[in-house]
Amino acid sequence: MAVEHIDWDALTVRGTCQEIEKRYLRLTSAPDPSTVRPEEILEKALLMVQNSQKNYLYTCDQLKSIRQDLIVQRTRNHLTVKVYEAHARFALEVGDLPEYNQICRPIDMQVTTSCIYSVKKLNQLVQ
Repeated sequence: MAVEHIDWDALTVRGTCQEIEKRYLRLTSAPDPSTVRPEEILEKALLMVQNSQKNYLYTCDQLKSIRQDLIVQRTRNHLTVKVYEAHARFALEVGDLPEYNQICRPIDMQVTTSCIYSVKKLNQLVQ
């Protein structure tokens, strides 16, 4: 089957894991939905990481895990932007340029621009 004929939405994982804290593990097979956190849990996980006083390795591990859960669910919205921004800022604060470069590599400017536009539009509706 050609790539352009694959229904990616049908293959997208929808997470059911309710654990806020989850270690990052490199995927070696298709993700199991029971190990992937849904968006509302990822919001809580990001807040937990941002309020944590734990060390750099722990924080980096948690942020990688959050990013991975966003990626496997094909989540591209305001939360995605917040997570990538938080992780990039954190890496820069501690001077970890290799980590920063790894974070920035997959960021798609079109997705980022779309997210920013959506947030601005929502803000206009609320005001």
